[in-house]
Amino acid sequence: MAKQLRRDIRALLLAPSSDLSTQVDDRLRKLGFPSLRPAQTQLLTLVEQSGKRLTDLVDSMHLPKQTLGDMIDELERQKLVERYPDPDHGVIKRVRLAARGRAWAAEVHKVAESTEAQANAMVDALELALSAPPAHLVAVGEIGLHAPSGQPLEVQRS
Repeated sequence: MAKQLRRDIRALLLAPSSDLSTQVDDRLRKLGFPSLRPAQTQLLTLVEQSGKRLTDLVDSMHLPKQTLGDMIDELERQKLVERYPDPDHGVIKRVRLAARGRAWAAEVHKVAESTEAQANAMVDALELALSAPPAHLVAVGEIGLHAPSGQPLEVQRS
């Protein structure tokens, strides 16, 4: 018998993540949003409504400040984010989603909710299928087969 390989959890999680990314990219492309690199998408998902300091984004993304600054410059040119002065500190700038960025985030949220609903429906269907007795056992119980001792075979139903 062939040895069955056990898949790593990271590989198992990659499929739904990739599926979601594809659905999001397709939806955004149809709506006319620019095609973004994965790091840009990650950055946009980290920016909160109230804005976020550049240093916090650097810590979250584990990228050099210059690299992240360049990425923000590019997203700013695409009108997806905007910089504004930090109200608690005059020199520090915060980054927030611009109007177009908020529209982008809303579409990503819609696709994610739809994908999650589809995944939940698949899990529910799978749970239902696994909880139902196999058809061949139901059939055995319905035709009244008997054990060699003469006692009827009983089929336990969940």
